[in-house]
Amino acid sequence: MELKTTLKDYTESEFQALVNRIWAVDLPKQDHDRLINHFDRIVGDPKGADLLFYPPEDDTNTYSSDSVVYYVKDWHHKQGRAALKGEGVPVPRPVAARPGTPLTPAQMTQQRIAWNLADVQKVAVDLADSERVAEAALSVFEQQIKHLRQRQNAQVDIRGREADIRALETSEFETRVAARRYEFWKMSIGFKRDSARRELSDARSELAQWQSIAQQINATHDRYLAKLNEINQRLHRFQVDAEALLAVAQTQLVDQRYQQGAGPTQAGELLFAPHAFANARPGIFLDGGLSQPLETHRVALQKAIRSAVAEFTWQITSGAQDHQGQYAAVLQFEFSSRAEVERYGLSVPLLELLPIEGQSWQDLAATGAEVDLPFRMSSGTYAVPPGTMSRGLREINTLLQVAITPTNGNVVSSRVRVRAAVWDAQMKTYCFTADGPAPMIVSWSAPASLEATSTLAPAPEYRLGFLRSSPVPLLESFNDMAAIRFDDYVVVFPPESGLDPLYIMFRDRNEYPEMTIAQAKS
Repeated sequence: MELKTTLKDYTESEFQALVNRIWAVDLPKQDHDRLINHFDRIVGDPKGADLLFYPPEDDTNTYSSDSVVYYVKDWHHKQGRAALKGEGVPVPRPVAARPGTPLTPAQMTQQRIAWNLADVQKVAVDLADSERVAEAALSVFEQQIKHLRQRQNAQVDIRGREADIRALETSEFETRVAARRYEFWKMSIGFKRDSARRELSDARSELAQWQSIAQQINATHDRYLAKLNEINQRLHRFQVDAEALLAVAQTQLVDQRYQQGAGPTQAGELLFAPHAFANARPGIFLDGGLSQPLETHRVALQKAIRSAVAEFTWQITSGAQDHQGQYAAVLQFEFSSRAEVERYGLSVPLLELLPIEGQSWQDLAATGAEVDLPFRMSSGTYAVPPGTMSRGLREINTLLQVAITPTNGNVVSSRVRVRAAVWDAQMKTYCFTADGPAPMIVSWSAPASLEATSTLAPAPEYRLGFLRSSPVPLLESFNDMAAIRFDDYVVVFPPESGLDPLYIMFRDRNEYPEMTIAQAKS
């Protein structure tokens, strides 16, 4: 990975990628520290690397990697210079030289006129830039709609159909963001128009100049509202078309996978799990690359699991029977793209569920034994209250869910399989292969070093949306205890790995969309 010499050598997307990489904490500690030091050296802001971790005192919003980039740019703009490569030089406000004697009323009026005129001109420039971005995004969105419509009845392989779906989804998202950013100016330009009108009505001199400013901002305001209405109408029309096409394409993709034997219950798949914190915190694992927000979600997930375990443990030790048939939802999310196969699993350090001392875990794994666990986890779904979640025009009705429940040996069995993870010398990872046909394979890999990454690529895409874990999850009752299914293991690593046993669970095979197709055709 090339680290550039100065801040101005980075484009905004490259600098955002650098900050995202730091926030992702997906590098060895030495390389991660190197990135932080690099940020501290080039950023220019006196706060330096503190900007990465501590928001300004007046920032009451959720702090994010985007906020870091914003504050870096804002500091440089206040110095009257561009921060990043390709940025325009910010329009400076005129600053009157401090005179030796107080300003006369006429001088004060001219100063206010200069300030207001600069504001009006800057707004016009900013609106034009924002409009160009929105128009360009709409144009690309329209092209992607036409592209998918043309290929809807064509012979397209699975990878091609996945790419078509992702391209249209990405275009819709980028267009929606561009339109919202353009709409962001509505309140600001309204305030400036009202201010110009007040200045004109209160003016006692220089009426022509005040009237010119008011006319300019009125014209800019009226044109902006007309353009905003046009952009929103086009966006809505394109979104309606895109949703219809995406729904059909997703159905075609699921059916195509099933027909070709490539569905999640028909073909084995490699799921990737992070190695760095396997001993310390729970983690989500997916097929393909890891999703950026997953690492930052580990702490929230750990709190949810610990809270549920503590509450259930208290009920059990107190002799209460309330825990029987109850569960706590510790994780809820959805896959952001319709192109996803939606395979997932979850790993939890086993010591979060029971003491691990006193068991010969290596022997249990070698013999393929089973062990009693006081808690187990299962997958399921959560019905979202109507009108509370949406992605564009598409209302989100269901989230995927992972729940933890205490075992009682009768209705909920406490027996969990114990299996070994082995070292794969070729892949340089620890691998575990689940039982049964089309098994899942989990690979625990160490993060790539900084030198092994050839370019400063953007952080991995946000594959999961609406990702949440309550710090104090509610205890709820299962509707049908007999319908609960578990696909879980205790995974034991070789002694030289330094890793303690993990509890892992997979999504129930009956939840995949292809099973609905199979049942309909049987």
